[in-house]
Amino acid sequence: MRFNELYNQKILEFISENRCDLSNLSLQKINSNIYSFTNLIELNLSENQICHISSQIENLLNLKTLNLSDNIIEELPSNIGNITELENLFLSGNRLKELPKTIVNLKKLKWLSLVDNIELLISEDQKNWIEELKNNGCRVLI
Repeated sequence: MRFNELYNQKILEFISENRCDLSNLSLQKINSNIYSFTNLIELNLSENQICHISSQIENLLNLKTLNLSDNIIEELPSNIGNITELENLFLSGNRLKELPKTIVNLKKLKWLSLVDNIELLISEDQKNWIEELKNNGCRVLI
């Protein structure tokens, strides 16, 4: 069996009902094969040592929940706003300095957590977007 097949088989052990929980595994990198599971509706990568999220994340267009909390991520891919079905986005406990401009395309959010990103600067457009989310019932933690 080739490495990619073996890796995909191992990931399948963590996927149940289109939900993938790879939390608290001391991961430092995400193998790009995870982005081929386009039917995922939930991806939990929290409590790892991940510092980079690939722009391939936009392949996961069916995601409703993305949990990247408690990693060491400094920057999100600029195309994260293309995952417009997202309802829950957890980014707390990282090292984010800014959010990509496209994040304002995420209009369906019900939960947004940005807590403990000490150096995070939010633009005026993003502040307006957050207010709009709140007005639509989104729970926002900053």
